[in-house]
Amino acid sequence: MQIMNRILKLMLITCALFSCLSAEIVRVKGKGEIVYSSSIFKQGSAEERQAIMEAKKNAIKRYAADFEPARFELYSKNEAAILAKVDDFIVDYTQIDQQVDKTSKRYMVIIEASINTSLIERELKVSSVAGNAGAEEKSNIVFIFVAREMASRKAFDEKRTLINSEEKAETATENSESPPNANSAQASADSSKTTKQTSGGSSEFKADAVTYQVSKAAEIDSAVNAVLGKAGYETVDPADAGLDVAKFKEDFSTGNDISAATRTEAIKVMRENDVRYMAIANMDVGLAEKDGVTGMTRVYVTVNAKVTYIPPAAPVGGPKKLPKTVASIAGKPYSGLGSNPQVARTNALNEAATKSATELTDQLRMKNVK
Repeated sequence: MQIMNRILKLMLITCALFSCLSAEIVRVKGKGEIVYSSSIFKQGSAEERQAIMEAKKNAIKRYAADFEPARFELYSKNEAAILAKVDDFIVDYTQIDQQVDKTSKRYMVIIEASINTSLIERELKVSSVAGNAGAEEKSNIVFIFVAREMASRKAFDEKRTLINSEEKAETATENSESPPNANSAQASADSSKTTKQTSGGSSEFKADAVTYQVSKAAEIDSAVNAVLGKAGYETVDPADAGLDVAKFKEDFSTGNDISAATRTEAIKVMRENDVRYMAIANMDVGLAEKDGVTGMTRVYVTVNAKVTYIPPAAPVGGPKKLPKTVASIAGKPYSGLGSNPQVARTNALNEAATKSATELTDQLRMKNVK
């Protein structure tokens, strides 16, 4: 029996260690302040513990302050529940500073807390509709995230149109004079000529014609799948949903969105296959550059994305149900570092895919999409 208990304890310790290793820990400072009632502040008192508790809560609030707007709004709805069990999310803490003001009877403490962000994410997931929905209640989501890099750019010269006009005016005057001798007469004439020239015109500029090389990287799909799955959403491969990914790539090779024909066909196929949500994103990969701080190579990726809700087809004779955009990202930049341009590009795409998918997911959670 004792051997079994030891084995069980060993298993529990191993699981706890594995949980800590797999969790993401961030260090955040927090400040707590209280007014003590006793004449002398005592270390180890209930009042000190209260101040430390306030510092822990402040650390959680500081951590949440860096959330994207949709995630922060989701956190705000659950803040009271999270702060009520703050010790569940803080692995440990280090006391950095403390001050006792005997005049005002105030005690202030500053700590640096280790926050288990995975547990906070789990708390947000449990509170969402998608996190609580059963498999049969969840809607299918198809996502198409493509990366593109500039293949060619055609620049057009300035077109200049010039207009010249000229105006002329002539005037003449005639004078007659009678001399004393009436038998003779003298006449004279004066004339003047005025010329006015006006020039002007207009310039016409034409936007560059840009062509992109579009690809659909496996690392992007893996990152997006991980985020959506972690949040409790069911994803479907575009090919399984009947979508022609090649058409999406072709459209993004010359424009910033899919064509009307591609969109119409996609919506038709999605309705036929009972898929309610379609996420589309194009990720523009910039040129590699040297990072001034680390000396490594940095690559930026700019993301434009949106999630469209596709309602079921309307019954015969019924009102038409139109698709609606339920989440979007407009021109958001992300970056990645690496020892060379290829590594930096891969890291930037992973960062962009993970962060943009997280932001879209939080927007869906806020609208109770499941």
